[in-house]
Amino acid sequence: TWSGKFNTAHTCSYVALDPSVRCSWENSEGAKAYEACKESCDDPSCSEPEVSPTGNPTTGAPTSLPTDAPVESPVAEPSCVDDPTWSGKFNTAHTCSYVALDPSVRCNWENSEGVKAYEACKESCNDPSC
Repeated sequence: TWSGKFNTAHTCSYVALDPSVRCSWENSEGAKAYEACKESCDDPSCSEPEVSPTGNPTTGAPTSLPTDAPVESPVAEPSCVDDPTWSGKFNTAHTCSYVALDPSVRCNWENSEGVKAYEACKESCNDPSC
């Protein structure tokens, strides 16, 4: 039975939960999940996309000129405080305060919505724009 290189709980069933990412994982012998977990990885998102040419692009004359000159948008100042609601996706105790204990590693962690700690924990991750 196949399991991931770093965690034996990462079986084909686990791979099936996110095949577009996990089918490229390998076990300690170097066998890829897409080879060992064919049923889990039988998903179009796991294969290389096929690219087919399209027709020639069409061009035409502009329909009208802009009526007003462009206006520069105001630039918001970065928020340099930690998000009190952020926590790592595997442990709710992994908050920005926890990330701050080892920012060189933990600032790359993400929450269950895919938000990286360095985006939510700017103070703890010593964001250079702050």
